[in-house]
Amino acid sequence: MTARSPLWLLALLLGACQSARGAELAEVRLAERSKAPPPTLPPPSYVVDTRELLPPELSKQKELRFSSDAQFGLGATTLKAGHSYRLEFSARVQGDKPASVAVRFREPTHQGTFRSFVRDVQRGEARRYVLELTAPAYTSLAELAISAKGAEVVLDSASLRERPPIPRTEPVSSWATSYVPPGYGLVFNDEFSGSSLNRQKWFTRYIYASETLDRLNDENQRYADNDNHRVSGGVLSLVAKREKLSQPSGINYQSGMIRSDFTLRYGFFEARVKMPSGLGTWAAFWINSDVSETGRLGHPPEIDFFEFVNNGKDDKVNKIHCAATRTPDGFKPRFLYQNERFVEQHQDYRAPFNFDEAFHTVGVEWTPADFTLYVDGLKIVTRTVEWKYKDGELAGPAHVLLNLAIGGQWAGRYGIDDAAFPQALAVDWVRIYQKAP
Repeated sequence: MTARSPLWLLALLLGACQSARGAELAEVRLAERSKAPPPTLPPPSYVVDTRELLPPELSKQKELRFSSDAQFGLGATTLKAGHSYRLEFSARVQGDKPASVAVRFREPTHQGTFRSFVRDVQRGEARRYVLELTAPAYTSLAELAISAKGAEVVLDSASLRERPPIPRTEPVSSWATSYVPPGYGLVFNDEFSGSSLNRQKWFTRYIYASETLDRLNDENQRYADNDNHRVSGGVLSLVAKREKLSQPSGINYQSGMIRSDFTLRYGFFEARVKMPSGLGTWAAFWINSDVSETGRLGHPPEIDFFEFVNNGKDDKVNKIHCAATRTPDGFKPRFLYQNERFVEQHQDYRAPFNFDEAFHTVGVEWTPADFTLYVDGLKIVTRTVEWKYKDGELAGPAHVLLNLAIGGQWAGRYGIDDAAFPQALAVDWVRIYQKAP
């Protein structure tokens, strides 16, 4: 056999390197699930304890009257994380002031609430009310709270008992445009098929400041409930509106956000969205750490599945940003895969289309080691991540957020187009999956 020349061998090696590089950059796509939908996984089961859980001063007394706010602790071991409960009570309000009854959960450090399930009490004759909830990861400081606010609340009867798990899923009419890796099952979704936001699934403020925080960073909006969450035709619109009067602080807009009651560690997340188009808009789909099993509420970590910023120059309507906080201290992320349209320096994907012109499906697979971004099933980037606080402790389970911010130094760098408002982040559906057993 004839010996090969060194020049021929060099060409062979160069060709192999180019082939390997081509394989690294080759497009990777997930299959659409319209013909093979993923299974729906039931919530974790448990044996239901039917005992009364309210203290005797509430459950055995009749016609209790409250003319000021009152709280009744439920005991450190009364409610169990992940178990569902049903509060039934009969109440009436005397006077013109609003009133409510709630089951609330406090975190131990600052005693602020991080989860509140509320029923407003109507004026006039006594009515029967039902409140159902699933307990979060930390339950030691649960309480029943009566908010009188200057009126007199008359509580005729009250009962709190455990119930079977509350389903977190609902029927899916079509699996078209859904891209889920094999091995995952649906554990939470909202198809926005009703006429209003499902408040059993979503809150409309950040978890901080006892669930009242309505703004982050240097944004020019506050999150509100002033027709900012419109549900129609199977789509949720998070609507941003310019306020009529200029505010001295420059916070001149109201907008909408949603934060899930459902929490988890690791899984696959999908949202089908159509972005806003106005200059100065900043839409996002992300996860943030909720209260941990020990009651710790801390930030970071967070993972930004997408941040869509339209400042007209540096960031335009064909780009989304994908990133995560660098925790714990000293953690240095590595990029394990990058699509040719992903720019590592800015951590953004520059699509061959505009995100404000049609709906697109953004999906993220999150594991203990990394997360991977997909757009319409196309793999964009894989980056290492650790879900830990800055000191290295495992962070609490994550809740999911979608929001539409306005302005600030990033989105409002070159101004805000007031003439384009109102603007909206349109959300067709949100679906969350975990590994099937």
